Amino acid sequence: MREKVLALLAESAGVTADELNDDTRLVADLGLTSFDLSDIVVAAEDEFGIAIPDSRFPEIQTVADVLRVIEEVQDGDS
Repeated sequence: MREKVLALLAESAGVTADELNDDTRLVADLGLTSFDLSDIVVAAEDEFGIAIPDSRFPEIQTVADVLRVIEEVQDGDS
């Protein structure tokens, strides 16, 4: 899952996956907009067959947050 998420984020941000780490901030470091983040969430939902509730969006600030929220939703902790 991690590799797929990193590839998705890298593509959206125009960087390589190697440039990302858990602490990379999506907005401050990568310059992503709220529209970019929405697109990333939709792509992750499609990729992993999940539905991320809108209430979880504010939690998604870093690469680690993206991974954690996806994992929690997959585990049924939405």
